[in-house]
Amino acid sequence: MSGWPIRVWPLRRLTSSHRPGSDPAGPVAHVREFTGRVGIPIRHPLIDEVTPHVVRIDSRAVVVRLSPPLAELLARPALGGRRFVLVTPDTSRLTIGLRAALVAAGGVWAVTMPTGFRDGITRVERASIDDAVEPPVAPPGQEADGSQPAASREQAVAETTQLSIDVALLHAEAHDTVLGGALEALADAVSGTKPLVWGRTEPLDHVWDRWVLTQDARHRAPVPSRILVEGDRLSAAVTARVSDDGIEETIALTVEVPGGIEGLDHAIDRLRAALAELSRRSTPTFALVLARIGELDRCLRPVEYPPPNPVALLIGAPSVARLDLDSRDFAGEQDVVVVGRPAEPAYLLTLGSAASSGWERLNDALNSVGGEPIDRRGRRDPHAP
Repeated sequence: MSGWPIRVWPLRRLTSSHRPGSDPAGPVAHVREFTGRVGIPIRHPLIDEVTPHVVRIDSRAVVVRLSPPLAELLARPALGGRRFVLVTPDTSRLTIGLRAALVAAGGVWAVTMPTGFRDGITRVERASIDDAVEPPVAPPGQEADGSQPAASREQAVAETTQLSIDVALLHAEAHDTVLGGALEALADAVSGTKPLVWGRTEPLDHVWDRWVLTQDARHRAPVPSRILVEGDRLSAAVTARVSDDGIEETIALTVEVPGGIEGLDHAIDRLRAALAELSRRSTPTFALVLARIGELDRCLRPVEYPPPNPVALLIGAPSVARLDLDSRDFAGEQDVVVVGRPAEPAYLLTLGSAASSGWERLNDALNSVGGEPIDRRGRRDPHAP
């Protein structure tokens, strides 16, 4: 495939210059060089240790960001099957951008404990740094998600009600394709907020401009392009890649709900209307919306958060066609609305609300289309990517 056309528009200089250098809030270390088992030197200023299974990165920052050096390291191919492990104290928190990059690299967040480490997301305890990348096991008498029962830890204080929206869209491989429109529409529907800045590393250094970020993605094609976005009360990660079907844009958006839990149902209604309009004007393939309690700065701390609540599911027209779905395929008690264009229907399902859980309805819907059930603790939560 020829890839996303990149020659029809002249590339212009970005509106804000990229300022490389270490993020003062990110991991800081001296240049180190290690030699792996295969005899290849591993040289990077952020590497603290290389073991048979792990490339270790230490940080003591209060907020650990995706600084340019850390982004460059996480983008490197794995060496000899090793995985990146970011090690922090329990006082640290990760930005959404760093979390997305770490997970995309197959990495793990390990929090130090007197007896070893625990996973910053799953809470599974591990005795050593190499154990931190071992797959979860469930011996008799232990939990199904780890080698030891989850440690008790600080409970998250209810700070803000958020909606996490994961949506995938398909664009024509055309010269007038512009990214970011769905992100703007969904954020506006929830809270009336707009994206302000974007970038590939943190701190973000480009003023929000859909044309500029699209040109940047065109320039990088066919290599996938991942950007981070921030605005008043919103954080997002956007990925664009070329596929056989066109340009795939995936958005992971977290946005604060005005009025907290009292305003949640109204925000869900506005968002459902925005998803219906998106299905009419564009081509989303899938969207899942989760209500959750989160931090005011939308970072992630290694504390116990209440489980997210699924509130809406969109099965877009391409997925409907691929799965050969009909609205009659869903159980009678499912609240299914046909949206989209007449010749290309999509299905929008109501799940939970501020007062009710949507997990049963979500898994019933997934069963109807042959999908895999999602654990209530969010192991298939796409925003824990």
